[in-house]
Amino acid sequence: EGEGGFGVTGLFKPKPAYQISGDFLERNFVMKNANDEVVAKMSDDGWFPDFDAMDHYQVQVAPGMDALLVLACTCAIDEEYDEEHKEKNEKKNQQ
Repeated sequence: EGEGGFGVTGLFKPKPAYQISGDFLERNFVMKNANDEVVAKMSDDGWFPDFDAMDHYQVQVAPGMDALLVLACTCAIDEEYDEEHKEKNEKKNQQ
């Protein structure tokens, strides 16, 4: 699935333009294009662990890649996993 062509249903399933993979709870993931080339890397900055209530990221974007798309995806993933990330940190701090 995802390689394009006709499947059992007869529908065309093109390969996704981008895929994001990695450890979302640890906030360390990469974005790859349809050719499996890394076009962006996102990671937890770690420089300001308890400085404020904001999450800080390092985001590297390949030349020619849409930086705004990368930042929007980073924000969406951050929002999706924010509660789970907070729970994991609380458990880690209690140990």
